[in-house]
Amino acid sequence: MTVGAWSLEERDGELASLSRWWDEAVAGTGRLVLVGGDAGAGKTVLLHEFGRRLADARLLSGGCDPLTTPLPLGPLRDMADTLPARLRQELIGTPDPVEVRRLVLDELREGGVPTVVVFDDAHWADEVTLDLLRFLGRRLATSPAMVVVAYRQDEVGPRHPLRVLAGDLAALPVVRRLTVPALSEAAVGRLAAGTGVDPAELYRRTGGNAFFVTQVLGDGLAAVPATVRDAVLARAARLGPGARDVLDALACLGTRAAPWLVEAVSGRSAGDVDECVERGLLTADHGAVTFRHELVRVAVEEAIPPGHAADLHRRALAVLGSRPPGEVDPARLADHARRADDRAAVLAYAPLAAKRASALGAHKEAAAHLRCALDVLHGRPPADRAGLLEELGRQCHLADDLEGALRVRQEAVAAWRAAGDERRQSGALVGLAITAAHLAREIPLGEKACDEALGLLAALPPGPELALACAVRAKLSGMAFHNADAVALGERLLATSGDRAGPLEQALALLSIGIGRAQDGDPAGLELIGRSIGLAREASAYDQAGLGYFWLQLICVTRRWYREAERWYGEALTFTDHHGQEVWRQWLRAFRSRALLDQGRWDEAESLASEVLRTAGVDDGRTMLSMVVLGRLRARRGDSDPRPLLTRVRKTMTTAEPVVGWIIGSTPALAEAAVYGGENDHARVIVTSALAAAAEQGEPWFLGELAYWLSRVDGSATAPARAAEPYRLQLSGRREESAERWQEIGCPYEAALALADTADERMLRAALAVFDRLGARPMRDITASRLRRLGVRDIPRRSARAAGPDGLSAREQEVLTLLADGLRNAEIAQVLFLSTRTVEHHVAAVLRKLGVANRTEAARYARRNGVAAR
Repeated sequence: MTVGAWSLEERDGELASLSRWWDEAVAGTGRLVLVGGDAGAGKTVLLHEFGRRLADARLLSGGCDPLTTPLPLGPLRDMADTLPARLRQELIGTPDPVEVRRLVLDELREGGVPTVVVFDDAHWADEVTLDLLRFLGRRLATSPAMVVVAYRQDEVGPRHPLRVLAGDLAALPVVRRLTVPALSEAAVGRLAAGTGVDPAELYRRTGGNAFFVTQVLGDGLAAVPATVRDAVLARAARLGPGARDVLDALACLGTRAAPWLVEAVSGRSAGDVDECVERGLLTADHGAVTFRHELVRVAVEEAIPPGHAADLHRRALAVLGSRPPGEVDPARLADHARRADDRAAVLAYAPLAAKRASALGAHKEAAAHLRCALDVLHGRPPADRAGLLEELGRQCHLADDLEGALRVRQEAVAAWRAAGDERRQSGALVGLAITAAHLAREIPLGEKACDEALGLLAALPPGPELALACAVRAKLSGMAFHNADAVALGERLLATSGDRAGPLEQALALLSIGIGRAQDGDPAGLELIGRSIGLAREASAYDQAGLGYFWLQLICVTRRWYREAERWYGEALTFTDHHGQEVWRQWLRAFRSRALLDQGRWDEAESLASEVLRTAGVDDGRTMLSMVVLGRLRARRGDSDPRPLLTRVRKTMTTAEPVVGWIIGSTPALAEAAVYGGENDHARVIVTSALAAAAEQGEPWFLGELAYWLSRVDGSATAPARAAEPYRLQLSGRREESAERWQEIGCPYEAALALADTADERMLRAALAVFDRLGARPMRDITASRLRRLGVRDIPRRSARAAGPDGLSAREQEVLTLLADGLRNAEIAQVLFLSTRTVEHHVAAVLRKLGVANRTEAARYARRNGVAAR
């Protein structure tokens, strides 16, 4: 029996699932299959066997390398020789990631042959590769293709980027999940039969890990080694000296390499390479030699003495560094330089690797390279350090590491100040302001930084730094609802640029002016923002265009212009998705969840807000906005206590609450939850502490809502003159008119609140019907009590919330989806912002409703039936 046959023991079910999904793909319904399992479970062998059985299909396969910093688009580079010429050419040099994604999708749709694309070892995937998978997952539905993503389940925690990707794609109908389990004790016993190895001991030592089992049995050992490392090294010890040098060299080069490179680094002959292949430690495939498994490479690498390992990396650096420019990715050279402790080479290659990674959109990888360069930067001019810090801050921001970006950008400001370069210092201050604005709670810091930058630039000749400083300060003014300031700064920017203003300068100015005018109630301001987006796209300033779409949604949703929000939303989502702008996409969906909440589409709002919380990497405005949506839903439905979630948002926003509280909305949400909980005194304190600042700021909807909740606890309140019209009508006693206005705007819950605040049976019945339809239990019960006090007896019974086709509520389906991803209760609680006890109750309900005995069976049910959160 061959090693491959051993590894396929008990894999008939998995092969059948892959074959079924392949048949669906061939029929034109594409599939993205996530294949998880522990290291050595047999994922790669399974996929090789599946590929071998395919007929009339094209198989493209590539893997991710375990480099210190992942190689951008590594899997595509692996399969480059089998890709069409146009795509292969695009991968040379510094490819455009948008064009790469488009070409890959076109090839899968129109390549003429049904295609399987395998991305192996995706737990090591770089940011651009994950963006490619996200892009394909959303567009595969009509392609005759199956994209298979294999990864180590034990290395993918709840916040791992691949886990985030899986959660983001979970609801898509193209996605399928497959887990490759360990071998059973019976299977190990069958494999060990006739070998002289004690099967019980073999199973105990290996845990049924297919690779461990095959290593022991393949070596013909009568005794079972303590670890797979011992089994691998025992086999390696029987190699000749030259072959062992080859093995060590390849372990330092990575999982696979061309034979000539292995020979050059090891100093050994082709015959020594062949010996490693003949002894079963390496395989030859498509002009390269590779380890049979990454576990073999790790075992060999760990056994190399540190001095010899550094020497091998120095040799690799010398060989690869002498190749023609562009042939070797600078990330690989930087990796060898670090491992060889060659500081000069690190300084030479790490910034180049960072620049290339950034151009591809791999900002996490770019930041890692820059940190390595900073680690070895000793005895260089202060400006060198300041420049690296400034770029690192930018990459951290683009990688969505906003906390890290804030710290680094503060260091960059100090470094440029020490270097005495005021223009570069002002640029670093503006960068600091941009990050502070994204974090929301640091808005005051951003305002201070921007004002300092403008002060420095006032004494210098005009330049691009002034344009950007004006634009950023205008956006901060818009966030503070200082609309006249935003317009004035935009006009100043136009006047400063004059006839020299290019598309980008015009875009920056129009965005500022459009923000101020639209927030002051002039819908024509939206058209200015639209023109700004068009100019930014014309200038290829795609992040600036994404910012414009962000502002369109912010303004339309907070001003209750839902028709306009809908008009721009699809275009904005398509643009940010196409350009891999996941952060902007999450912001758009956070605002969308708020709009859905307002419009009474509560299940959709819950699903979308939960998705943002699962996929966002930091606690910034988009996560806090989503928490408020979920908190308000819990309060309005009478679900689990919303106050811990809402209190967390308000505490996080302490310094910025007076500035951007009108955008996030945690204060009125907390007041609402307190009222429904019968804590009127607490609600009064919450609202009173915020009302004066809201009146001074003057945002009409926030001001009106605070005044409304104060009226709920005080019995009456004066309608602020600047409050939005529906609130003014309601607070002045014209409740039916207020309800009509809310209905016209598209806010059924607020319309029902207006009607419920009366002693009129007709209006109370109308409100009750709305609360019942929405599942708003607290207000439904309050309204029913008011009707009873009026003597009404024929009050309809409360209706139950609808469940999905499998009997699960939306929340239970969400829990099941995460359970199927292998998350523990505590991890599910962290992702969904619930208590562990609440998750335990949900899991128990899921098991009971599905009629299964344990979590494993529930996860199997989810994968078999394609269950995803609604």
